[in-house]
Amino acid sequence: MDLKELGKPFPASDIEWRVQRSGVKNGKPWVMVLAYVTNRAILERLDKVCGHAGWQNKFIPGPTGGVLCGISIKCGSEWITKWDGADNTEVEAIKGGLSSAMKRAGSQWDIGRYLYNLEATFANVVDKGSNRGVAKDPDGKRVSFQWNDPQLPKWALPEGEAPKNETKQTTTKPPIKTPADAEATVSKIDLEKQLWTAMGDMVPDAKKNFFAWMKAKYKGAGIKELQMMIKDTNELKPEWLGNADVPEFEDNVPY
Repeated sequence: MDLKELGKPFPASDIEWRVQRSGVKNGKPWVMVLAYVTNRAILERLDKVCGHAGWQNKFIPGPTGGVLCGISIKCGSEWITKWDGADNTEVEAIKGGLSSAMKRAGSQWDIGRYLYNLEATFANVVDKGSNRGVAKDPDGKRVSFQWNDPQLPKWALPEGEAPKNETKQTTTKPPIKTPADAEATVSKIDLEKQLWTAMGDMVPDAKKNFFAWMKAKYKGAGIKELQMMIKDTNELKPEWLGNADVPEFEDNVPY
């Protein structure tokens, strides 16, 4: 069993895209999306690398809600478990929470972790797309639209699988291989700016304090932790939207 096989890129068919932000500008809707590996693909990867009897998972309630997932892999005669968790989702709350926790636990074993190196990407809004979305225009009116999945770059695909359109690449950075490479490729300031942008249209005071809270939560974080922080923001910020009555933090926000 070669555990390095767990971290290999997945085919584009095993990747799903979720809306991070959307809006309407000059009468036209736009949407930014993030890539995630499907739960089915994680199960198949574990079966292939570890064998059907060589791994197992377990779910328990989170300490403050949500759910924790532990993925155990049999290494020799010992079972090694890595845990991660997620809150329940707004749609199909329990099922969504279990699925999200499984994906996060999988990333602890390097399954799909390379996707953290993809920046939020603008999807193609088209008349007849494979996905549907809703955005609000500047007047607060809901606008329905359809969009197609972005193209993954070559480095985020299995060897031998070429992007469908070589001339149209998404705006992403190459994978980060070492801490030294990470610092050279992406600065923490750049990632903090991405975090600030990811918060969207929150009440200003809430946005400032939420930003400070996230930075305090991940104090001393490295590049990968900051990238995970940006994804966490999507799940945490709904509790803060429209709410300026939040704890005060002494933290300068230069953005």
